[in-house]
Amino acid sequence: MFKKRYVAAAACALAMVGTASAVEVSRNGTGDFLIAPAYFIGGGLQTDLKVINTSQTQSVVAKVVFRHPVSSAETLDFLIYLSPADVWTGTVSCAAADANGNCTRSVVTSADDSIQLENSASFASATTPATIVSDNATVATTGRAALPNQGYVEVIMSSAYDVAPGRPGVTKANILAAHTAAPLSVAATATPNVLAGTVTARQGATGPAATLPMVALADYNNSEKTQVGFVSGLDLPTQRTPVADVEEALWTNSLAVPYVNDTGKQTLVTFTFPTKLTYNNRTDGQYPFAATVCINANVFDNSENTIVGNIFNISPLPTAPQTCVSEFQYLLFGANIATGTFKEGWASISFSNPTAAVAQTSSNQSTNVGRVGVPAIVTHMTIEAGRFTWAYASSTR
Repeated sequence: MFKKRYVAAAACALAMVGTASAVEVSRNGTGDFLIAPAYFIGGGLQTDLKVINTSQTQSVVAKVVFRHPVSSAETLDFLIYLSPADVWTGTVSCAAADANGNCTRSVVTSADDSIQLENSASFASATTPATIVSDNATVATTGRAALPNQGYVEVIMSSAYDVAPGRPGVTKANILAAHTAAPLSVAATATPNVLAGTVTARQGATGPAATLPMVALADYNNSEKTQVGFVSGLDLPTQRTPVADVEEALWTNSLAVPYVNDTGKQTLVTFTFPTKLTYNNRTDGQYPFAATVCINANVFDNSENTIVGNIFNISPLPTAPQTCVSEFQYLLFGANIATGTFKEGWASISFSNPTAAVAQTSSNQSTNVGRVGVPAIVTHMTIEAGRFTWAYASSTR
């Protein structure tokens, strides 16, 4: 498989020009770095993505990155070109699977003209949609294996461009030309907080669906022009905003998750750790989650009766238990998380031990020093016949 490339060292040095920003989770849902905490394909599921440029005057180029659930490695990436007030939509699905249900051929499709046709300078349209196929059968020649059945997605703003600002008639070719001519180093002022997005899990093309707004990080201020085939994201040491500041923004604990566990109804809780990838290649043993960090699930029914649910390790330890070791994973109530005889209620999910995350030791502005928790995005999804619900977990602090 072809490996992702890094930009030249000189360009990286240029990219570091500027000061770190106070990145935060946006309260109004717009930012310059979006995270869809999960996607699902296979088993009758597909996922729809939508990215909106809320600026009325500026065009935006952004990179869509699918990340592996275990390692957060970039498994697929492409650029989208958004004119003022533009929307990009796309769908990821599984076209073939093995006997165990693991996807062997995944497809991203989009009839939106904000994406180019693969290996072409032309843009997609309703009559000629873009189709990006990742197939295990052809990985030796394409370097692109099928997407895993689950993972998560990032949308990284490369830059905003003043292409005929404030007027109609901005073409995708205009935006492409501006991006192509732009230097590798991106100014901090070139990444306004104008992107918003949603992720929708769906049973088939027309089945029941649940939509979740993407997490929007504001003032991330990406410092390098994004390019297909080159590594992008939080794991780059050359980024203007340190990982410590992102972990500070995502810090969480003591989460309330409603659940059902009954015939034909079941709730799953998802955990996404988007900063874990920063430490994948370390050789000194440091990792953002201490070896003793666990997920505790105290389970309640609707009448305030309670049981102690399971405890799960969330670090990649060499010995058992290794229940929850991936960058993204989900746990099912009634299967992974015991609910006893309870059919419905809520769980208080907490991270039981202080972590060794970078935000607690490296950030001068940290408010989380000594505060139990982890940098995570947690959601809950309930699936029943004919209906999905999907929401972010609420803090009980």
